[in-house]
Amino acid sequence: MYSKVLIYKKMLLTVQESINIGKQILQRKQVAYQTKMAQFEKVHNMDTLTFSQLFNQGELGDKKEWLKWDHYANTIHLLEKKLSDLESIRIDKKALLTER
Repeated sequence: MYSKVLIYKKMLLTVQESINIGKQILQRKQVAYQTKMAQFEKVHNMDTLTFSQLFNQGELGDKKEWLKWDHYANTIHLLEKKLSDLESIRIDKKALLTER
């Protein structure tokens, strides 16, 4: 399923640049969270997938650092989804409006 968004041809570059800026911001955030998550993995000698499984099964308790690690993992997942959504945007140049 898709939605159609109509824009004027002369605004296409602005829209494309805005999408690219949004992707760059999300990518920088993603790297920052991945760095934080990697620190947890190193300190606890455990990868995030294993951590998430143990945490979600209630085997680790609810220490503040576990909540942070879980937050970082969830945030990275959300950022990946948003980046994927932005990557999937396609522009049908035939459908652009020509006047304004």
